Amino acid sequence: MDRLFQWYKYLKYILLPIIILKYLQGEGVQNVHPLIILEYALLFGVSFLLIILQDFFAIRKKTKFLLRLIILIILLFLAITAIVYQAIMSIIFSTLLLGVLGMILYFQRKDEGGQ
Repeated sequence: MDRLFQWYKYLKYILLPIIILKYLQGEGVQNVHPLIILEYALLFGVSFLLIILQDFFAIRKKTKFLLRLIILIILLFLAITAIVYQAIMSIIFSTLLLGVLGMILYFQRKDEGGQ
């Protein structure tokens, strides 16, 4: 049972990029501006980098904060681009993630200030 859990633990690092690449290469994306696809790729790439760094390395709080800040900036650009190209689902997605990530950064900064 232990060996099965060890294998399952690393499955997300293999399946997530495969699913994203298959979706982008196939017929899954239609009538979408290439800039929005690029911004989603940047968002998922930086998020995936943060996941890998947190799971395999002991990174400092400043590094986590900077990576989350980069994700926040990418989400802001994604929201602006989605508004310009009137992509309703991208507007909703980026707005929700902006709110959630902003609160996470706020609570992380507030927690560091209290210590």
